[in-house]
Amino acid sequence: MRTFQMNRPERQRSITGLETAIILIAFGVVASVFAFTVLSTGIFSSERSKETVFSGIEEAQSTLEPRGSLIAYKGNVDGSTTTVFKITFLLSNAVAGEPVDLTPGYTANDSGTDPDVDSAAKQVTVISYRDQDIFLADVPWTLS
Repeated sequence: MRTFQMNRPERQRSITGLETAIILIAFGVVASVFAFTVLSTGIFSSERSKETVFSGIEEAQSTLEPRGSLIAYKGNVDGSTTTVFKITFLLSNAVAGEPVDLTPGYTANDSGTDPDVDSAAKQVTVISYRDQDIFLADVPWTLS
């Protein structure tokens, strides 16, 4: 009859509770550092977005738009051709905000040569005109 003897290693290795706790704490620390990095990046990104929005609002606040009716005056040029020579309309800010400097670079005194260039004026606002046939980058204008 044969007897079997089980071989037992002299030392058995296993994970103790302390080692498990150390591993869990290490995972927690790594996850916390990663979460902090993600949150910091998100906060930085949202701050940049906020700056962009405020910049857009500031730009829109300095934009003018016509309000109400637009009146065009026409007259004869060269005695035969009729054309528009004057347009009047009301302006306001597109969005409530900062006032826009409407110091004209021209004056009007109801003479036949209006508008007259005012060399002392510091023109800030530029008005341009565009239609299918023509583009005028700086149209003479006056304020009343």
